[in-house]
Amino acid sequence: MHLRIGTILTAAAALLTAGLASPANANVIFDSTIFIQAQGFGNVPRLLTLQTTGTESGCASFAGGSLSTGAGACIPDATISPNGITNAGGNEVLGADKTGFAALAGYSLSDATNLSIVYNPSQTGANPDTTITDITLKFYDAAGNLVIAADNASDLVFPVVNPGNGGAGFALVLDAAQAAAVNAAFGGNISNAVLTVEATITGSNDGPDTFALVNLAAPPPTVPEPASLALLGSALLGFGLLRRYNRA
Repeated sequence: MHLRIGTILTAAAALLTAGLASPANANVIFDSTIFIQAQGFGNVPRLLTLQTTGTESGCASFAGGSLSTGAGACIPDATISPNGITNAGGNEVLGADKTGFAALAGYSLSDATNLSIVYNPSQTGANPDTTITDITLKFYDAAGNLVIAADNASDLVFPVVNPGNGGAGFALVLDAAQAAAVNAAFGGNISNAVLTVEATITGSNDGPDTFALVNLAAPPPTVPEPASLALLGSALLGFGLLRRYNRA
């Protein structure tokens, strides 16, 4: 009798452990240990740009091998531990480098653990905070077939202390369970994948709010913003005048 109870308890413990080890809580997370300076428009292409007030939602898709946006580009939910949220779409900002797709080979990305999405909110006023209620990363094969999609398990809240395009940049990454699942879906190498993003943000009062792709193993160099370039130009001009004065 004691042996039977022990066996039952052992089995129950095994089931509990298996449940805890499952990817049920897999999600896209904010990693505050990673600092990536956000980039201004024209410096790096965005996967998604949203701009409206209140709640903004947008979707980009590579289905069929070409870019599409709007409500028709949204999927019902992620394929890994879905959070139950379907994005509405329709607030995408289109145009050069505003909303698009990324062939991961062009970013030298082969491992999903090195993939990061930089969220760059651009809000003003007394309450510049924003909340990402959903962000879904969609991975397609070269032919435009959706292979796997990952999203966040809960709201991601960002109190912006340095707002503006080119200001605050927050690194969103796949947790270990999602990264492993994405890698496995592409045979251990995601370099042949094409990535798009869809998201919904609440608390927007200005914009644009953008998402850009970064390879954490080879982050891009920081490109000076126009204001920084102007300051640098003024400094160089000052040095030039000083050197000319000393020669005189």
